[in-house]
Amino acid sequence: MPLLAAIVVVVVDGTFVPSAPPASLRAGRVVVPTIVLARFADRVERAPDGTVVALRGDRRCVVHPLVESDPPLVELAPLARCLGATHVAFDTRAKALSIAFPPRATVATPAPFDPAVPQVSPTTVFTPEPAPPTPRVIDTGSPRPRRTAIPVFVPPPTSPRPTAL
Repeated sequence: MPLLAAIVVVVVDGTFVPSAPPASLRAGRVVVPTIVLARFADRVERAPDGTVVALRGDRRCVVHPLVESDPPLVELAPLARCLGATHVAFDTRAKALSIAFPPRATVATPAPFDPAVPQVSPTTVFTPEPAPPTPRVIDTGSPRPRRTAIPVFVPPPTSPRPTAL
């Protein structure tokens, strides 16, 4: 069996989860490195005895990794079910494992309006008024000539030079 045939695609809640080394099929089980667990578990720890502990919400699951693997590989489907997955399915033709978890957030309607609850009065926000526009120039016809006196400087008269006799 070629090595590429053993690679499996892992999809969690509709999103592809890449990993190195990639997820693979061993002895009919999908195994993944522990880094994949971090995509859907709140916390993943490795105990001193070699077991992997995964926590999601109030669920705690302990799994033994495969002995011959480095980095440690764990079986994904039983661990996902233990952590609360609602859907775990393997497609043999596409070699894909899809996992779905219920949404974490609960949807609730807002509380109705209670007039007995003290209300905060609205505050006044100061918004300055824009400045009035600049008055436009009124055209009254042809321009008038300039009436400002322009100083003219006349050089002082020069005296004739004395001539030598």
